[in-house]
Amino acid sequence: MLEDVKTVIKNSASKIDHEWDSLSNSVYQNRDFLIHSEKHNPCKQRYYLGYEDDVFVAGAVVYSLKVNVLTFAKYCINLPMTVIGIPISVDAHGMVGNIVFFEELISDILKKERGIILCLNYNTSLNIKNIVEMETLPTLIYDKYNHSWENYLQSLRHNYRRRILNAEKKFSGIKHVESLCSQFTQEHYQLYLNIINRTQTKLETLSFDFFSKLSEEFHLHSFYKTNQLITWHITTLDREIYYFLFGGLKYDLRNKYDSYYNNLIQILKGGIKLNSTSINLGQTAELSKKRLGAQLIEKKMFVFHRNILIRTLFRLSKKMLTYKMNLCEANVFK
Repeated sequence: MLEDVKTVIKNSASKIDHEWDSLSNSVYQNRDFLIHSEKHNPCKQRYYLGYEDDVFVAGAVVYSLKVNVLTFAKYCINLPMTVIGIPISVDAHGMVGNIVFFEELISDILKKERGIILCLNYNTSLNIKNIVEMETLPTLIYDKYNHSWENYLQSLRHNYRRRILNAEKKFSGIKHVESLCSQFTQEHYQLYLNIINRTQTKLETLSFDFFSKLSEEFHLHSFYKTNQLITWHITTLDREIYYFLFGGLKYDLRNKYDSYYNNLIQILKGGIKLNSTSINLGQTAELSKKRLGAQLIEKKMFVFHRNILIRTLFRLSKKMLTYKMNLCEANVFK
């Protein structure tokens, strides 16, 4: 472990170094997005910045929230926690910079913060004493380049192509409206609440303003039957990666229009149209996304507490706390 990294704590994203973005690897880690999240989803965000010889080398986002520790056991016990991560439910982890410095920076966070500490969505096991490490929700990434939607369809095995074509038939006559997020309405928000209120793995419920005040780099895709909104999603393209950020669904029309699957299809179409190098489909619904050709990227999390008895309790409960991976394979491509 490196011993010459000095840590500075900032209490606002507007105060962190502008070099932060050059160290990030996700649009959700970018400084402007963190400022937006801080304003519209305040949860006592603070930012740990690590310097080596006065050079900014790594950073971490930390916030406070009540979290259901039994999320993957399908029970509910909400406990106040300090979270190392992005303060909305996305797949990005809360660390930026050189991975060489992550263990030291996190170790410093564990020394300074109190209570239960949860670190989310990192990719590689950490060699940090006394943490209880386990699996969390994987990310689904589509990373095959296609010249066109037709090219993508032709690359699929027959059963998977037929499933998509049948879904698209149900979406015939649906109007697609792409706009800035300033056009986000209460109708959109209610469809978001329809999903979030059924989601067992949610961390928080975001506000209306979180969506409607997203910057112009984010695009709202709304799908209407006549004048009725049946589904929507938000996307953005950053460094040739096409990101899907949340969506909404009218459940009583879901089966009629196969609208959940068609929403995923439309995200895939959008990424292909923009010639993105990869399409980030986020977490959850892994089987549906794997059937579209997405690859599963495993993610890890850990919990920590200074009290040895509490750590022991977490360690003994690890099977209840960890995510159970869906191992079903999908042989999608020819």
